[in-house]
Amino acid sequence: MTKSSIRIVIFAALILLVVGFLYRHSPRKVEFLGHYDKIGAHRVNTIDKLTASLSYFDAIELDLVYNPLNGNLDVTHPPTPPTGLHFETYAAALNGATPFLWLDIKNLDAHNAQVILEKLNTIFETYTYDTSQVLIETRYPEALPVFQDHGYKTSYYLPQQLHALKEDKLQRTVLSISKILEQQTNLGISTSYEDYKIIKKHFTKRPKYLWSISHRKFGDYSLVQEFLEDSTVKLVLVRYHPL
Repeated sequence: MTKSSIRIVIFAALILLVVGFLYRHSPRKVEFLGHYDKIGAHRVNTIDKLTASLSYFDAIELDLVYNPLNGNLDVTHPPTPPTGLHFETYAAALNGATPFLWLDIKNLDAHNAQVILEKLNTIFETYTYDTSQVLIETRYPEALPVFQDHGYKTSYYLPQQLHALKEDKLQRTVLSISKILEQQTNLGISTSYEDYKIIKKHFTKRPKYLWSISHRKFGDYSLVQEFLEDSTVKLVLVRYHPL
């Protein structure tokens, strides 16, 4: 190989590295083409990431943990310890922007639902934020009716890896989920894109909220397009790494 050829190969490799780096940090992935209005930024747990996300996304997801000792809602994803960022500060940092907010409240359950509701109501009333633009998500669906009564959208964080279950175990799990959904007709369901085919089959008309943060850009392209075109899929969270 000549020196000229080596230079060309090196230059091409550098170009590929730069393109790959920029694509990784781009909020506009090719696999979401035509559906950018239906995607939201995943795990926006810092003010810096919030500021960056608001430039590209109409929806953002963040993680909250209720602290019963001081009544705060900490913006954090366990096991990461709290950083001192509270949801009041986060809401103020929106600076009048009104994206759809997906709140994954990690320790929300029937015992603390009322106090968390009152805390959120106070914050959203302060900023005249429309609660129909807020999704409350938890693994404990019995905690959600009080939020529905106040205009919030709600979602049951489903058991994960349904696609990996054996058929008998899957059927029992689907039956258990169905019983919960029968009791709450307006309740949405949320899960990884990997279980989309299963929830599409068993919960056809139920509002669906997905996250697609580990899909293959080429191998899963048709699946990504399929669930983005599904009218029952209301929002899809995607990985976003701001520069």
